[in-house]
Amino acid sequence: MDKNTKKIDAKLIGNIAPYIGLVAVIIIFTALTKGALLSVTNLQTMSNSVIVTALATIGAVFVFGAGYFDMSLSGCICFAAVIGGYAAIGTGNIFVAAIVILLVALAFGLVKGIFAATVNVPFFIFTIVLGSVISAVVLVIMGSESTIYLSDAVKEIPTLSFSQMSVVNIIFLAAFFIICLVLFNFTSIGVRVKNMGGNIISAKQSGIDTRKTTIVAFLISSVGVAIAAFVILLRTRTVGGTTASSVGNDVMVALVLGGMPLSGGPKSKISAGLLGAATITVLNSGLTIMGLTTGQIQICRGIVFIVVVLISSLSYRGKLLPR
Repeated sequence: MDKNTKKIDAKLIGNIAPYIGLVAVIIIFTALTKGALLSVTNLQTMSNSVIVTALATIGAVFVFGAGYFDMSLSGCICFAAVIGGYAAIGTGNIFVAAIVILLVALAFGLVKGIFAATVNVPFFIFTIVLGSVISAVVLVIMGSESTIYLSDAVKEIPTLSFSQMSVVNIIFLAAFFIICLVLFNFTSIGVRVKNMGGNIISAKQSGIDTRKTTIVAFLISSVGVAIAAFVILLRTRTVGGTTASSVGNDVMVALVLGGMPLSGGPKSKISAGLLGAATITVLNSGLTIMGLTTGQIQICRGIVFIVVVLISSLSYRGKLLPR
């Protein structure tokens, strides 16, 4: 077998590995839960869970693909959902809430983009602190309230049935996925993001405006954050300080399970967001049905994350240019 054939085989295996992983997780947990994983009720629950993770993860591909490590996604979604909830309650209009959520998310995206593009400090440290600050601000805003309810709105906000919510979920996810797929694979922003993730020094030397690209990448990610926050508000009709608390970790695990290196670069792909979100949702659901505690689930997720990162690093780490 010549070198070209080996390269093709390695690329093919790398492309299909996430699909094999998803199928394997479904089969394993279907067996371990004696079919409960694929029950109608649980499928409905998973369909709701995967939407939020998928929306956040698909948008995050642009940020992680450019080489930035964003740990503030949970806080941003929570803050946007809470502020949107107050807007909905105060106006009785869910569309006003949607606009408010989008503006809040875009503001966070702009701040993070400008900081990443102009301040020369490890970006993940900034987002860890930012996430903590955002969570604290949410608690201050809510005061003695632990949860806010759309039922308290000045005008009644219609409740969507499960089937109606499913249609909304599919429309939002399909539209956002297609738009991001086109942007990432067929426009210059995708090329610039992947070049930056591969080696930002080389990207600058090749004439790429890294500051502009960074800000645009974070703004695209913030749209996913906004849609995720709106879907949560629309579906649950309640938001609080713990809303979307696990989304940030789910995004990281989902990207890895979807076949994307967290260091970004040429191997970044939008499909990783969707595949990874589906895999982590099945994993979480399966572990929950098996009766594991929250702590035990986090341990299992951590082990899976480490193992997949170690395996994937063997194939791509040595191929990266010095940073």
